[in-house]
Amino acid sequence: MENSTPTEYNSQEKYKNPAVLDAAKALLTASGFDAGDVEVALQAIKEAKTTKEAVNKETGKYKNYKDKCNVYDDVDAFIYKRGDTKSGIWYLRIFDKKSQKPVFKSLKTKDFNQALASARIMYRDIVGKIERGERLRSITTNELCDRWLKKLELTITTIPHRGITPDTFKSKKYFIKNWRDYIRELNLATITIDRINPQTTRDFCNWLSAKPKETAHHTGKGRSYEQINNNANEVLRMYHQLAVRDRFASEDRIPQIDRLKYQPNDAFKRDIFRDLKQYGDYIFYLNRVYTTKKHNPDVPPEELEKRKIFTQFILILANAGFRTKELLGMKRKEIYVSPRFNEEEREEKVVMVVRADNSKTGKERRVIAPCAKHIRRIERAYKKLNITHEPDDYLFINAAYGRRTALGRMIMYQRLKKTLIDSGVQKELDKEGKSISPYSFRHWYAYMRLIHGVSIHLLAQNMGTSVGKIESTYGHIDTELHSEEITKGQGIIKSTETSILTEPVVEV
Repeated sequence: MENSTPTEYNSQEKYKNPAVLDAAKALLTASGFDAGDVEVALQAIKEAKTTKEAVNKETGKYKNYKDKCNVYDDVDAFIYKRGDTKSGIWYLRIFDKKSQKPVFKSLKTKDFNQALASARIMYRDIVGKIERGERLRSITTNELCDRWLKKLELTITTIPHRGITPDTFKSKKYFIKNWRDYIRELNLATITIDRINPQTTRDFCNWLSAKPKETAHHTGKGRSYEQINNNANEVLRMYHQLAVRDRFASEDRIPQIDRLKYQPNDAFKRDIFRDLKQYGDYIFYLNRVYTTKKHNPDVPPEELEKRKIFTQFILILANAGFRTKELLGMKRKEIYVSPRFNEEEREEKVVMVVRADNSKTGKERRVIAPCAKHIRRIERAYKKLNITHEPDDYLFINAAYGRRTALGRMIMYQRLKKTLIDSGVQKELDKEGKSISPYSFRHWYAYMRLIHGVSIHLLAQNMGTSVGKIESTYGHIDTELHSEEITKGQGIIKSTETSILTEPVVEV
């Protein structure tokens, strides 16, 4: 009995027909075919020369099935030409026993040899999909990414935990872009996701780690391993929750991605000022140099007022612990003096509301903050810019082009970086390997409260975070540092406009 699988020698000796070789070459270069597919095709072409003479040419029973030929003798699948067209194109018909319906596919060729070869490969692929419960038509990586982003976009909301915020969607969109770039670099962009070998993508995290950053070149830092692994998690989530769920691919076709290993740093990982003196030097520069006419004779008055507004922004962050987004998104009507305050408290304190859609946690909180004087200074500065706050205005108004929108984080970030350099503090930070951002002042707030003995539960309420998060981030602070810092700070707390009081949040 003749062996049904041709050897390499037999393949070379028996297939001399130019048409047969051309068909084999076409299959070899076809996207997605592997060595096993080619062997199936060569065997089919070998048999086609003799099978063609025995093609069933029934014309009475099924008029639309011309020149029927079984793909295999023992399966319910055959190739045929349509009787209602003159194109001469071959088609494949497979009967799906699960759905009790036939499946039709165009073989896109008029050549019988190539049609039978393609049909056998296609039959094996289609039957496998039917058995695994997959769709017969899959999608490419780009199509999957488009569907995923469209799905995510429908869940965007301004209220956290009820969907995803616009900023979260932006991050996820960036993660998906990285995956598209990777697949394109592997030359797999035109291959459907069910035909991509899962092991091919194992090196994604290493590739992303080596990829040059397109922004933030000034930091000189690469992507963090945590961010890269988060990117991998988002990609795998897309495949699980969309590709598998909607049957575009089975579980065993989900990409394999080797995550990067790194040792979590349990030490204090947030960049803040070294001590009160370093912080005090920066605040002194803002109050006594950066905002004064004496030291800036050539700076326009409007710019000096903008500098005063920025200075108060920094001081509120350091004294109330808001997230940058929360403070910039706060409106004037959300800041008020509580009727329960006495006369002295009215001069010092205000209630500042972080509404639900402006909070990371999706929960409203009202913070009693020692920031009354900072609010008054901000309003005075804006009035000198011919802007009077209306109740629905943001506290930090961007009045450019008459829009009265909120100032952006990048505006504040750029001013912060410039003032750190001009004050000379940045040189010290560079020696310590630190990079201060507006968010650092939230950490500075937490740090100062903890070393002055504020209850961790009260601090968590005030900052809109969990006790566990504070403990994991700041739990390293030891008693020796407590004693040293409290003593060292006593003489300069006032000059840095730092309040060590933390009031409880107002119950809503």
